[in-house]
Amino acid sequence: MDNAARSLDVEVLQQFQGFLEGCSGRTKWASFNAIAHLRKSVEISKIDPAMAAFRAVCAEEEAATALINSLKEMDYEGADKLYFRNHADKHAVVLFVGTVMQWFQNRKAQAGEQFGQHRIFFDDIDGRIGLHLSIQLGRSNTAVHPTPPLHLIVHGAKTLAEEFQEEMKDLLGVERIHEIRRLIDQRANFRNTLLYATPAGIPKPAGDIIGFIDNQIGIVNHLLVALALIDPWRQPKYPLSGIVSVSIDVFVDLMDRVKKEKT
Repeated sequence: MDNAARSLDVEVLQQFQGFLEGCSGRTKWASFNAIAHLRKSVEISKIDPAMAAFRAVCAEEEAATALINSLKEMDYEGADKLYFRNHADKHAVVLFVGTVMQWFQNRKAQAGEQFGQHRIFFDDIDGRIGLHLSIQLGRSNTAVHPTPPLHLIVHGAKTLAEEFQEEMKDLLGVERIHEIRRLIDQRANFRNTLLYATPAGIPKPAGDIIGFIDNQIGIVNHLLVALALIDPWRQPKYPLSGIVSVSIDVFVDLMDRVKKEKT
């Protein structure tokens, strides 16, 4: 593996410290463990690149576990069908969250001049730290702050939830279930290629370990952003977020199709 000198800034995840202190149970400790895995991954990257990569994969899985557990705790419909003990489900969550982020970027581009800058920032939520969303209206000095931040509502021929569901299915390519299943299986099985011998011999790390860990830091960062946009906004004071509810619907439908493809 190429260990060329590059900085791995796992400390970017330190920004979640205050938020995570307000979480509880598996959500809290799986998140902290994800960050601990990445710190250790960076530390051993030069002396044991295979185990460094393995710990970076474990970090991704722990962050996905935290998000799944939070959705279950908050009683989102369909969350009972998400399994944090299933490697395939956890890696599918990573692919799915990446697709949701792509949807937001597409939406921003489509909005054109209707919306200006948007930002997410940490602030108090009833004594807890969590992420807020601010969306600038055009080029004005006015911004809207959805509450909860992923509870977006628009009026038109279709609801935002209906549009989101259709666009997510297009982005995911739900008609290409075989390809999606292959990607999920590849991610879930990658850890085995780092640990176990094959008929061809023992594992031989190859590639750019620094780049790989850096990518894993980005994945964990995205998962913790999603968690901080969801977990603090709890019932009965706040409604369940519409975007989150529809995301779970699309995800469960996707995984049902993937599992049928495997049988």
